[in-house]
Amino acid sequence: MFPASFVSYIIKLIAPKLTEKIADHVAKAFKLPQVLNYMELPNDADQRIDKLEAQIKMLAEDQHPPVIDLEEWKDVKDTIKKLKNKKAFKKLG
Repeated sequence: MFPASFVSYIIKLIAPKLTEKIADHVAKAFKLPQVLNYMELPNDADQRIDKLEAQIKMLAEDQHPPVIDLEEWKDVKDTIKKLKNKKAFKKLG
């Protein structure tokens, strides 16, 4: 067939072309160009995310600080618990 010295030369010539053909076939079989386009180009999901991010930014700008802070709220809850525990309110209930 071929002398042994030509085998490595032939493999060097064929291997790149063969790997390119295999890669093209795999890309077509798994629709890789379509997947890459969906991932890289703007699409409907990107538009929805941009819209949601704009809404979040708007809501963050429009928010105001709480009317009552956490410590005051805890004091109010404690006061309500103390009032509930008084005997006068137990008679009414």
